[in-house]
Amino acid sequence: MEAEATSAKPDEIKPDETRQAAQAALKTPFAPWRDPAAVPYLRIRNVVKRFGAVTAVDNISLDIHAREFFALLGPSGCGKTTLLRMLAGFDTPDAGSIELDGVDIADIPPYERPVNMMFQSYALFPHMTVEKNISFGLEQERMPKPERQARVEEMLALAKLEQLAKRRPDQLSGGQRQRVALARALAKRPKLMLLDEPLGALDKKLREETQFELVNIQERLGLTFVIVTHDQEEAMTVSSRLAVMDHGQIAQVGTPQEVYEAPQTRFVADFIGDVNLLEGAIAEIGAQGVETGVEGGGLGGVVVTSPDAPAQIRASRIPDHVAAQGVGAAIEVALRPEKLLIEKHDPDAAAMENSAVGVVEDIAYLGDMSIYRVRLPSGRVMKASRTNRQRTLAQTITWEDEVRLSWDAGAVVIVAG
Repeated sequence: MEAEATSAKPDEIKPDETRQAAQAALKTPFAPWRDPAAVPYLRIRNVVKRFGAVTAVDNISLDIHAREFFALLGPSGCGKTTLLRMLAGFDTPDAGSIELDGVDIADIPPYERPVNMMFQSYALFPHMTVEKNISFGLEQERMPKPERQARVEEMLALAKLEQLAKRRPDQLSGGQRQRVALARALAKRPKLMLLDEPLGALDKKLREETQFELVNIQERLGLTFVIVTHDQEEAMTVSSRLAVMDHGQIAQVGTPQEVYEAPQTRFVADFIGDVNLLEGAIAEIGAQGVETGVEGGGLGGVVVTSPDAPAQIRASRIPDHVAAQGVGAAIEVALRPEKLLIEKHDPDAAAMENSAVGVVEDIAYLGDMSIYRVRLPSGRVMKASRTNRQRTLAQTITWEDEVRLSWDAGAVVIVAG
């Protein structure tokens, strides 16, 4: 995701920016984390949280920049919600510090923090109308009525709720209630907006539509959002960057593209999207084969042996921390199903590097694509996806067909075994 690049503070950004200014800003990708001089807006330093003998958050450090839409992603029990609750002030860290805009907020109670949280349940007042729900927090702060009314009208327009202002929550759909909860949380103009699984109660199609609405609202207001989710697709759709968490620790931080295309661990490769993992060992490392960063590395430098492929696998690069283990080190090869070419096997064709022959065991037709499960002679099952580019009722590759899977050296991701 890209957003407008600007030096203005979040609360100085007006939704009615001129089109010319917005277009000029969009020419520069939003990536403050790549600027060594950029000062993080939210600093989390060595934060620890224990519940009895269980360490829910284990010495986490993380920098989040102003106007980021940052996602905390991971399976249930990984510590992401506990970390979010500490940002909100509902839980207190046992160790470490949390700074927001240069101020340590670890000891500030929730009601005094410039932070708002939108809960999964939405927590709307059932007896109040939409506009009263949005207005409630402003009334508690004793905002003057004219200013309060103007803010409520702004939030109604922002969330596209103008026609629903007089309705109560039980007269709204799930998506409409979600927008009311968001508008109420945003009405107080928090420095930091926290979202705890905000779309979990919505059906798939509505959830996808609402994801883009969330992004548009966040960009228009110029606020900093932190969302907790276990849904990989949701995290990759809305976030500028994401942190994958596992057992209370951060396994990897990066843009959605970096985390998907260059996972640093087996856990990240397996958790984000669909992947084939093949066990193997490093057979050869060429001079140009070591990767020094996400975009670094050379071509044709790494050869891997695997019992699941009849020929050696060549990779275009290998992370430097894996290469340091040297030839013979146990590794795993990660291959995304969409990176594999699947075609009927020709026994007379010459053997190919980066290929494997197997038999189609299962097919899942998903409309826009088909997923093939191919069993190799070793017994390993690999998945390959194929885009259905043409309208047809017949499968060109079907059950029990012998097929060849092949892939480019650049599609091979190597992680430590």
